[in-house]
Amino acid sequence: MRQRFLLDENILFHAVRGVDRHNNRDETATRLIYTIVQVCYVIAIHDVVRIRYLRKLNELRQERSPSLAPTYVFNQLLKRADKRIFQYDELPSLPAGTAVPRKDEFLVQAALISRPIIVTADDKLRDSIRNQPALGLTALSPQEALEYIEENQGTNDPVG
Repeated sequence: MRQRFLLDENILFHAVRGVDRHNNRDETATRLIYTIVQVCYVIAIHDVVRIRYLRKLNELRQERSPSLAPTYVFNQLLKRADKRIFQYDELPSLPAGTAVPRKDEFLVQAALISRPIIVTADDKLRDSIRNQPALGLTALSPQEALEYIEENQGTNDPVG
């Protein structure tokens, strides 16, 4: 089975803008999206997440991107059937006692459906997922996700 990733919408912002979470020039998120597209990985996109992606890309569409055109992200991650899996299941409840940033609850709930690797530049979200093993989720920074892909490139089954 191909490894699934769930990108926090901040990754799209950073990829298009070519910046890190502090707005410093950084191509890590851009390289991550290019790598996911080139290697046989897929993005798990729940309908709630898809709507947020579309809003974010719409905000960015008029920008002259130094890194990655918003249309590239849209075409590669949202239109290509081999690069995404749309999910329409009802979002599950978070396990009792789980504490994640309120603004990110939908993302964690979406991840509970198919258990993809969550990639986020948000330290609070990443730490909250890592500190709650009951969630059974993995959260990585963009750099960690790139390293993961490099380490596992030969083991990703292109058929699954």
